[in-house]
Amino acid sequence: MTQAGLDVEPGAPRRVTLRCSRTVRLASAAFALVCAAAVHVCATAHVGAIDALWLSGAALAALGVSFVRHERGQPASIELTPEGVAAFDRTGRPLFQGRIVGFAQWAERVLVLAVAGGGMRRAKAFVVAADAVDAAAFRALAVRGRHATH
Repeated sequence: MTQAGLDVEPGAPRRVTLRCSRTVRLASAAFALVCAAAVHVCATAHVGAIDALWLSGAALAALGVSFVRHERGQPASIELTPEGVAAFDRTGRPLFQGRIVGFAQWAERVLVLAVAGGGMRRAKAFVVAADAVDAAAFRALAVRGRHATH
């Protein structure tokens, strides 16, 4: 039987590999550029245009490093289990596991799932962009999120 685009037996966990999202990368780059421009405009009035370039460059670098660090901490794959969702890093080490307790969807492009349980003190939220998984897996995650929060 095919479920979420993968051939698995009914009731068996389904593992979905997450790809890097071009949409999230472009949005993050645009955000960083806007922030750097804002720093430059604000700093120019106080320290001059040349020194403001250094400050805006530092802001751009800090945001870039933060994004790379954030992206490395994101799950490389998720497993849809009967009880909820489990997430794994690139080496296959589990990051978190639990049931879906919160869900948001924006324009059929982005899902935000909050997962609680499995010894976590508070819910762990993670973002799944539509271009990070195949359409069937994205649809399965959206349905699971909708049903888990009702």
